[in-house]
Amino acid sequence: MSQSSDQTNDALREALENQQLRYFRASRGAAKGKTGTDDTAKFAENLMVLQECALLLGEKLEMNAVAYAMCYDNDETTGFSFDPNSHPHNPEVVGAIVNKRMPMRQFVSSLRDYINR
Repeated sequence: MSQSSDQTNDALREALENQQLRYFRASRGAAKGKTGTDDTAKFAENLMVLQECALLLGEKLEMNAVAYAMCYDNDETTGFSFDPNSHPHNPEVVGAIVNKRMPMRQFVSSLRDYINR
């Protein structure tokens, strides 16, 4: 195992132990995160489902787009928000996973804070 992989696993282990959000960025069908390929793949799968649900909901409510979405799966919260600073024709998505239930307002606020860093 490489040193980079060890650091990644340490980052995931620390985030899980401290119930910290693990942030990701995604665009053009690829996601990037700092907690390893398995965790990033998990986020990417959740993101596809959330985006599909957001599109369906947006259509049903006759809205053009849904800016953010989140879901709970047992004691885990996953969600995303479009980065308003990204190019409108190639929008970037910022998302996170955390191993606890978080109120929507707090979760979305933390995504916005991450975007503005």
